[in-house]
Amino acid sequence: MELSKFSVGYEGREVFWNAENFEGLLFAFTAVALAIFGYGIYGRWQMWKALGKPETRNDNLKERIKLLLLNGVLQVKTFKDIYPGIMHGLIFFGFFVLIFGAAFDATEFHIAEPLGVPFLTGKFYLIFSFLMDLFGLFVLIGVLMAADRRYITKPDRLGYKGEMDNTPDDAIVLLLLGGIIVTGFIIEALRIHVTNPPWEVWSFAGYTLSKAFASVDNGTAKTLHKITWWVHTFISLGFIAYIPYSRLLHIITTPANHFMSSLKPAGYLEPIRDFETAESFGTGQLEDFSWKQIFDSDACTRCGRCQDGCPAYLSGKHLSPKKLVQDIKTYWLERAPLIVAAKKAAGKAGEGATVEIPAPEKAMVGEVVNLHELWDCTNCMYCMEHCSSSIEHVPKIVGMRQYKVLMEADFAPELQLTFRNMENNSNPWGVGSHLRADWAKDLGIKTLAEDPNVEYLFYVGCSGSFDDRGKKVSMAFAKILQIAGVSFGILGTEEGCCGDSAMRGGNEYLSQTLMQTNIEIMNGYGVKKIICTCPHGYNTLKKDYPHFGGNYEVYHHTEIIADLIAQGKIILKKPVDGLFTFHDSCFLGRYNNIYTQPRSILKALTGMNLAEMERRYDKSFCCGAGGGRMWMEEHDGERINNMRTDQAIATNAHTIAVACPFCLTMMTDGLKARSMEEKIASLDIAEIVWRAMDIEEVKPPVDVCAPTE
Repeated sequence: MELSKFSVGYEGREVFWNAENFEGLLFAFTAVALAIFGYGIYGRWQMWKALGKPETRNDNLKERIKLLLLNGVLQVKTFKDIYPGIMHGLIFFGFFVLIFGAAFDATEFHIAEPLGVPFLTGKFYLIFSFLMDLFGLFVLIGVLMAADRRYITKPDRLGYKGEMDNTPDDAIVLLLLGGIIVTGFIIEALRIHVTNPPWEVWSFAGYTLSKAFASVDNGTAKTLHKITWWVHTFISLGFIAYIPYSRLLHIITTPANHFMSSLKPAGYLEPIRDFETAESFGTGQLEDFSWKQIFDSDACTRCGRCQDGCPAYLSGKHLSPKKLVQDIKTYWLERAPLIVAAKKAAGKAGEGATVEIPAPEKAMVGEVVNLHELWDCTNCMYCMEHCSSSIEHVPKIVGMRQYKVLMEADFAPELQLTFRNMENNSNPWGVGSHLRADWAKDLGIKTLAEDPNVEYLFYVGCSGSFDDRGKKVSMAFAKILQIAGVSFGILGTEEGCCGDSAMRGGNEYLSQTLMQTNIEIMNGYGVKKIICTCPHGYNTLKKDYPHFGGNYEVYHHTEIIADLIAQGKIILKKPVDGLFTFHDSCFLGRYNNIYTQPRSILKALTGMNLAEMERRYDKSFCCGAGGGRMWMEEHDGERINNMRTDQAIATNAHTIAVACPFCLTMMTDGLKARSMEEKIASLDIAEIVWRAMDIEEVKPPVDVCAPTE
């Protein structure tokens, strides 16, 4: 035998029998497999387009192709979680190479070799043989890792509250994957055993396995080779045919979902734009989702990464982002075929026939998705940040909340009071709006009504205006700006609630009213730049206000302070003692990618020692206050803020630094719940910086690490 042949699909069959006798049969089986595959994809396509409102996801092709290459081909998102990332990478890249190799070999068998220009010869063949065995081994290792996770180690993320969500489909997929590789290696081993060419040591896996057939005579080996080759062929063709009917469909849907990822800012929520004409608001039925939101559910691989960091799930609440998406998918799989059948029946009835769509048998919000799940969400966006399929969970949840609030007036009693307070006094506490600027009365800060010719509007927010703890942060930051010579002013009593909690709590009408009122006032003063101490206000003013004509440059106070330190406009004279840890706010970090500025501020402090929590940066654990949860009680499981406080305590830090008033409240409450308020302080970065500047005498002297009153 010449050094000329290594094949995956056609491996060595010409050595053992006349291949031409089986060519037609093989092509017939292949055609059947492809027909089954095509029929499945067509049926799924009919279901994808059967439901959902229109949504554009094919704009900016350059950026979308980039996302497809990064996350669909290079698997960047998948590798954000190392072990499962490696597992999936071994299978994905291994099969990619093997499929390419099979196509390469088939091309030679049918084109290159008959023309007398075979390319699988010499050193190229040896390298080809080595790589095919190597990547085949990679796939097998990946399959074994997957089997271990699903059936032996069983991490919680692959189930729900201790119960694994394995299905027969999972086992079938792993058996198909493993079967293709194992039979491929056996075919190769039998060929090497019979032909025994000296160069086949490069096919190291097949060569090693061939030793197991040392006692098998050549005639038997050839028969086994023929049988195994057909088994390998049927498994491979079965794999292809099975794709549209199994979790293997994610081979198509997940890359497609990456391509169709939202190009809007992180955490973007589409506002309701037709309050005057719409007959319903929010998402009350499956048909109220956009087609892309429904497609999301078919791209879900049930990997559980979203669940693995969800504060609601980990604290024992009902919500699992994975389960929510899968529940939507299950309901879609029930509804879509009925609608497809109804449309086909109408089509057969002739042009103009009415499509009689069956009425839903379940309430989307309340039966398909449990109400507890709906209100457990903190909007922390861990699920969306770490989803390896680019699924958008939070907008679905907010849409369903909108339906319950705006259409059924069905929401928690605590939120009823919060919304009423916002309506009457433009703040969640219901404190008289005439007191909004009282925190600043002794600081000499001018309002824009007094002097609109300032560079920045300091948008104080409700917490910074009314909460006793928040007012201290506002005062510290205002003093920093004054010392640094920053030109700024406040709106005073003209300032209103930013609308974040109302919007994310489902009361879109109230949030738009609050936003438009603020925008009218801000635009009236010609505001161009805004500074916020609250990440919720920062995110809302930056991303949601432009929908209604509020276009501003919005900065978080940590960005401003970091810049002032870098420019030398504030001097941190007083050394700090003790160990610090920093809590990443969800709306500052995952929503706006502000991770380095707060840490650069802390590291600029003389004597600073910073201990990071285990869950930090984009994997930070939520404080529990986002998504309107600040104003709601936690009735199930552990309190989220207590869990985050425990994580901070575990660092042995003396001070928990934060950059959000909600986080400050939640961490302070957590320290009290753990009876640690006398040992550990929770301070905003502005407070820490102001003390380190040592401008104002503090009576009695307060160490930067001491708890505040």
